[in-house]
Amino acid sequence: MKTTQPLAVKSRTTLVRSVVVFAAGFATLVGLAGCSVAPVPLTDQDRLLEATADKADVFGSQQPLTQPLTLSAAFDRALKYNLDARVKSMEAALAQDDLDLSNYDLLPKAGYTANLSNRSNLNAASSESAATGVQSLVPSYSTERNDLAANLTLSYNLLDFGVSYYAARQQANRSLIAEEQRRKVVQTLLQDVRRAFWRAASAQAISGRIVAAIHAAEATLPAVRRVESEGLHSPVDALRYQKELLTEIGRLEAAQQALAASKAELAALINLPPGQPFTIAVPGEKPMRFSAPAAHIADLESLALVMNPEIRQESYQVRISVDEAHKALLKLLPGITLSYGPNYDSNKFLQNNYWSSGSLLIAGYLNNLITAPAAFARAHDNEDVSLLRRRAMSMAVLARVHIAYEQYVMASHSYQRARQLADVDRRLYQQIANRSASDASGDLERISAQVSAVFSTLECDQSYADAQAALGRLYATLGVDLPSGGAEILDMAQLQAAVSKLNSEHHILESTVVSGPQTATPAPSSEPVVAPKAEVDGLDKLAAADTGNSAPSQRAVVTALLVREPLL
Repeated sequence: MKTTQPLAVKSRTTLVRSVVVFAAGFATLVGLAGCSVAPVPLTDQDRLLEATADKADVFGSQQPLTQPLTLSAAFDRALKYNLDARVKSMEAALAQDDLDLSNYDLLPKAGYTANLSNRSNLNAASSESAATGVQSLVPSYSTERNDLAANLTLSYNLLDFGVSYYAARQQANRSLIAEEQRRKVVQTLLQDVRRAFWRAASAQAISGRIVAAIHAAEATLPAVRRVESEGLHSPVDALRYQKELLTEIGRLEAAQQALAASKAELAALINLPPGQPFTIAVPGEKPMRFSAPAAHIADLESLALVMNPEIRQESYQVRISVDEAHKALLKLLPGITLSYGPNYDSNKFLQNNYWSSGSLLIAGYLNNLITAPAAFARAHDNEDVSLLRRRAMSMAVLARVHIAYEQYVMASHSYQRARQLADVDRRLYQQIANRSASDASGDLERISAQVSAVFSTLECDQSYADAQAALGRLYATLGVDLPSGGAEILDMAQLQAAVSKLNSEHHILESTVVSGPQTATPAPSSEPVVAPKAEVDGLDKLAAADTGNSAPSQRAVVTALLVREPLL
């Protein structure tokens, strides 16, 4: 016969349990407080170790530069080793990884649960009559104290699928934006390398002549001072000679200081270790080829509107805004969830411990009917903003095309003039140096002619570097990547070929649009969304030899921007 405990004993037992639970909770709070995290600043030793490791990683894996650096080699090393370009390449790869992950959101959701439960007593219950309030059954239970329940559920929400589909399309366009950003960084990098290379080449070619001119001027100073001290000429003339010599020396030293940082700038762009000596393979003195493009400036504008990476980014952003509007509209609809899966429960009182279950759930919010007009207006305004941004960027690029082209033409003409002046000064110095000069005035004339020839050559080299920089700006503005071959000369043939190809493709597209079949907008598909590769590069690799990337069909590029969407 079962005995019952006195009420006082039960009360003491309950009190003891309450105290134990309170003590356990208090100990848990104290333990959590002791596990709080405090900020730990870097020590100098830690930062030194990080800096050493970073320096080893940055410069350790590079191929040593054992030959004179050419412009093509400088481009190659910049594309391979420049950290900014590598960061953009990794960001583009990361965007592609995000696209791969977003494609998995299109799949049905498969979930599982396993629950092991335990009770300190039986889950017993009784019932009473609703009419009389009298207990109708003795306490009983149908659940064991220890129970294991598990299930595997496969669910598919049609609303989530639609939203995930457009989200994946957005991520696909973001991956294309990341690729265009990489192109922009590469084009800017090559533009900077082009400018820095020719400035460094100018510094290397002229530095010896600057040093020789400084030494010659300094060697003449004692003779000029002796003329003043011995009274061979009037004091005013002697002091004027000294002033002119010192002025020329100061100009030469100023030019020497300005050119001193040219190699350091180039070394930073191609990621050479600071202070590492290297020489530049300076091309021979051959005229720079310059010819105005046969294409009209309007053709260059069309090329820029199609290929400029900044405009292409805004075009992809328009797509993202359109898909965002689709997502906003889908979220207003009720969600339909289909689920099915097997179940298991270890409870021995169940007649069937294994079973399968399925469900159809429809859920939504009635207030979506109220917010729908505001959601429609917001989606439409967001798309309009993206379109205006693209058009504003297009106008800015058109202005930059005209500016870059005029700068290129003027820089090329300036180089031609500077080259002619340098040739005259060189011949003048040779004539003066060949004359027999026995007095200080003759030395001064010779030194002045030598300095003038040096500065004329320096200005000629700097004008050539400026023309190269202007050409790089024009390439970057048009969105044309590095041309193949002829990196040491200026040539517009690549741009003319690109414009001609663009025009021919445009004529083909016009005939295709007039006579070609009309296609309907594709419906959402459960296939993974893939970034449209044909729209990543376009006319990239007009010159594939230096950048190493393959170019897709230009027709797909022009189709994307001239047919599916207007340029402006």
